[in-house]
Formats: sequence, C-alpha cells, structure tokens
Amino acid sequence: MKFAVFSHVAEKETASPKQRLDEFAAEVRLCDELGYDYFFTTEHHFTGRFSMAPSQPVSLTVVAQNSERMRFGPMVILLPISQPLRVVEEMIILDHMSGGRLEIGLGRGITPHEHIAYGINTHSDVARFNEGLEIVIKGLNADGPFSFMGDFWQYIDVDLPWRPLQRPHPPIWVPTNTPAKGYEYGQLGFGIGGFGVVGMDLYEVVFREYHRGCDEAGIPTDRRPITYLASTLVAETDAEAEELMYDHFLRQLALFEDERRRSRRAGDSAVKQATTASLGRLAAIRADMDGSAEGLKFFHGSPDTVAAKIRHLQERLGVNVFLGEFAFGELSWEQVRRSHELFMGEVVPQVVGTEVVGTQVAAAG
Repeated sequence: MKFAVFSHVAEKETASPKQRLDEFAAEVRLCDELGYDYFFTTEHHFTGRFSMAPSQPVSLTVVAQNSERMRFGPMVILLPISQPLRVVEEMIILDHMSGGRLEIGLGRGITPHEHIAYGINTHSDVARFNEGLEIVIKGLNADGPFSFMGDFWQYIDVDLPWRPLQRPHPPIWVPTNTPAKGYEYGQLGFGIGGFGVVGMDLYEVVFREYHRGCDEAGIPTDRRPITYLASTLVAETDAEAEELMYDHFLRQLALFEDERRRSRRAGDSAVKQATTASLGRLAAIRADMDGSAEGLKFFHGSPDTVAAKIRHLQERLGVNVFLGEFAFGELSWEQVRRSHELFMGEVVPQVVGTEVVGTQVAAAG
C-alpha cells in the first residue's frame, strides 16, 4: 500500500491567491518530509474557487522544486483541450527536472463547460482523448523523427531533441469509471483510479476488469497501481473530525455542485442529462453525510477510525495507492498540517505495519 496526496489548489475566502499558492507549496514540502509516496495535481479552467490550477506544467514545477523524493504528476492532463505534442515536450522536461520522479495521468475531464469554453464539442471528447493518448505514447517512445495524421491533430517530421529520463517513459495513469476501459488499460499496463464521490460499488467491477486485462497481458502484480481519491481529514478524536469534515466537505461539495450547474447551463441536451444525474448524486451525499462516510466517499475520523476505513477499502477493492485530498473547504493551514501529521504518523503505521519517521520507513516491532 502506498500513500498519495491530491490537490485542487482550491481558492479560499480566508486567503489571497498568493497566500493560497504559498500554502500549496508548503503542503508539497511537508508531504515530502513526512514520507508520502506521491503528490498529484489537477487541471481545471474557468472554475472560480473550485481550482487555481489551470496549467499542469506550472503546478508540477512547484511540486518538482519543493520536493526531493516523492514521485508526482498530473491527475490528469485534459487531452481533449490540449496539444498532445506540447504535452510530450513538457512532460519530458519535467521528468528531467525531477530526476526521473514523474508519473503522467491523462484524462477527458469531468466538467463539460471547460471544453465548451475552449470551443471543443463535447461529443468529440472520447475520440479526441483516444487520439491524444496515441500521440502522447508515440511521442514519449519515439527514438527519431515521427509523423502523425489524425482526425484532430496532424504532425509532420517531428524530431524531439530529448528523450524521457525514465525509459521507455514515465508511468502512465488513466482513471476510469468504465469496466471496458479498465480492461483495456490493464492490457496496456497503465495505472488506473477511481473517485470516492462515485462510490465503491462501480469500482468493484472496473478494478476486476483491470486485473483481467493485466493478467492477459502478463503485467506483474507489483506494476498494477490502483488509486482511490477521497477527501480526507484526520483529527485527534472522531468527534473533532466529524465537526470539521461536515463543515468543510460540504463547502467542497458546493463547489462541485456549482461546476455541474455551469456545465448544465452551457451544454446540449446530453450534457444537461448527464450533469443533472451528477447533481443528483452529489445531493444524495449532502443529504446523507453519515451514509457517505460509511460508503467511503470521504474519509474522516481519529487515526484508528481512518486506518480501519483504509483497510476496508483495501480489502474490498484491492486499492494499493490511497489518494487523499487534505486541503479543502476553508480548513486552515494548521488544520491541514495536523491532519497530514496524524495520517503519516498514526494512520499509515496501522495500515502497513511500519513506523514512518520523516522520509525513513522502518519495520515496526
């Protein structure tokens, strides 16, 4: 089991943009010191307080320059609105900048209004993503000049001056909610992931199909990373964690709901239908916070409680990379810092049977 941190770099009413970005850099440094395995960042556009991270290369440069040992990467780059060849160039430089610590997450995106704002027809998202993924893999593996003639992008005699430091290329991740894609990405040897707000039931099927694809492709079990993203808060007691979580997670949930409403207003009938269903799921979480907690849509509690929830997640879904978002809502930096310290100091040892001391991991007992 490995442990990772995710950040939307959500804006806070209590901080200026500069203060919030400084806090983001401080969280990276703290996580590196505490011994996390990964730090992943997001990409969103025109989303207000939901995210201050429109550029993965900018966010990831902050991570690279404020860490020494953690692996890190985008989770995800939005390929339908990107130039895939530029993605290849930027990821190669980040791989070298970090001494070969880069992971690359790629995806379609979850908020249609971002694509619409860029003039991208949401009906072409899947095709654009598939073509973009093909270009990225081809570019990262190229040992000489190459060309690509697709429906959306055409490149002629591209001669990249550098190769990735990690050969053949940094590990690729593609989160998915689709069993068929789980199987496909397993065959390709990619990492996959799920989102806590969707719930565990769907991912039992997705992750099972992923392992079937890996089995058929002969992918070793230690090269099948499966992550599960959930808002996470650890406090000294369950009561303290519950009070903080119910306040600040609801604030985060409100930002998700606002993004869905914006997409519903901007989209066609299909987008309206999909985002209306999504709003319904978010409303159900809001109406039944206790049920959401039991369904592991978010993780909160004392160290003992959170450790038990992670063990349950691991047993039910076979998740081997727990991905927690610790900075959400209007949580203060001190509350976020303490949550991280309790997580790595008291939760992780219970989950993996080791004692984590800074960047050193030693067997316990």
